[in-house]
Amino acid sequence: MSKRIADKGATEAFLRANVDCCSDQCLSWPFARNSRGYGLAVIGGVQRSASRWMCILAWGDPPSETHEAAHNCGNSWCVNPTHLRWDTPVGNQADRFAHGTHNRGERNGKTHLSAEEIRFIRAAPANLALLGERFGVSRGCISKIRSRQRWGHIS
Repeated sequence: MSKRIADKGATEAFLRANVDCCSDQCLSWPFARNSRGYGLAVIGGVQRSASRWMCILAWGDPPSETHEAAHNCGNSWCVNPTHLRWDTPVGNQADRFAHGTHNRGERNGKTHLSAEEIRFIRAAPANLALLGERFGVSRGCISKIRSRQRWGHIS
C-alpha cells in the first residue's frame, strides 16, 4: 500500500468515520506514516500518531500525559479502536516483546554482535580487552555483556 499525503481534514474524517469500527480485523492507516510505521494524523492543527488520535476519539483522553496508545494486535499501522487501549510505557514495551515487534539484540540495526558471539564472549576465558578487540567493541561493552547488563535476554 502506498503512503499518500492526506487532503486537509482527510485524516480526521477517516478517524471519525471509523471510531465505531467493531471488526476483529486490523484497520490499516491509508495515509502517511512515520519511519517506525505509525500513521500520522492532524486534528485541529495538531499532529500526533493516528493511533493516539483514535484512542482519544474512542476511549477519551489518556489517564496521564505519559500513557500511550497501545496496540493489542501488534501492528503499528492499525487504527482499529477495538485493537487500541491506553497503557503505560512499560506495559506498551511489554507488548512489543509479546508481539515480537521489539528491536532488541540482533533485531537492532545498530548492533555489531550476534547471539552466537554473545554466548562465546560469556564462555571465553580471554580477557576483556582481547575480546573487545576481536569483536570490534569496547572493553566496557564486553564487561556489560558478561554481567548481563547488555544482552541479558541471551542465555
